[in-house]
This record gives sequence, C-alpha cells and structure tokens, in this order.
Amino acid sequence: MARKILLGVLIVLILLLSSCYPELSVQQYDKLKEDLAELDVQHQELVNELVALEEEYATLKEKNAKTLTYVGFLVKLASTQSSERILTGEFDVESLVDLKDELMNYAENLGDNEIQYYLGLINRWNQSETVAAYYKVVEYCLKKMKQNLE
Repeated sequence: MARKILLGVLIVLILLLSSCYPELSVQQYDKLKEDLAELDVQHQELVNELVALEEEYATLKEKNAKTLTYVGFLVKLASTQSSERILTGEFDVESLVDLKDELMNYAENLGDNEIQYYLGLINRWNQSETVAAYYKVVEYCLKKMKQNLE
C-alpha cells in the first residue's frame, strides 16, 4: 500500500513538473535560436566597440598625461618670476638662473631635447638671450600642449 501511495505521489509530481515546463515547438525553438544568433552578433559588435573605445581612452589618457606634464613644467617655469618684478616690468633673470638645473631635470623627465636646448641658453650675464629662451620655452610648451589636445 505504501508503494501505491508513493507511486501515486511520484506520478502527480511528474505531471505537475511536466505541466510547469511545457515542451517547445519547432517554431519556438527556431525563433529562440535566431534570437540567440542575433544577440550574439549584437554582443560581438558591442565587444568590438568596447575595444575601440578602450584604445581611444588609452590614447587620450596618454596625451593628457603628457599635457599635464607640460603644464607642470610651465608652472615651475612661471614660478621663477616674482610678482613684484613682473608688476614693475622687469624680468627676474636671477631666479630663472638659480632654478635652471631644476628646470633642466624637469625637461629631461619630459624627454624633450628642444626644451633642454633653450634652457641651456639661459645665462646670468646675457639677459636678452635668457628672456628670449624663457619665452621660446613657453611658446614651445604651449604648442606641444595644443598638439596633444587636438
């Protein structure tokens, strides 16, 4: 008797489970297969777009890092000029010459030989050449920053 009850319960469970999960028709199966194929194509397109965006992001990040380095260098360069002297229309050659070695190290870190060349022209006894080199470095850094931002 216990076997009959157990068998009856199993049959009822099987019927309940089969009614919960009806079988798919061939048309439904084909439609699901097509939908999956379409989703796979869309997924691959999105993956390709993601790869392209990641490459673009890496490029922009590198350019911005380089630009930020030039900005830091310009800040260091501009800090050589005292506000009091600028307001009186004078150029502070002494401060620029005093920080020349530090600026050269910064330029070496930039890996930019042209900046190093112009910084090499800084001379305590030749004020006009020093002023010209200072502004040439500023001009060059701004040009490089503009190139990086384009």
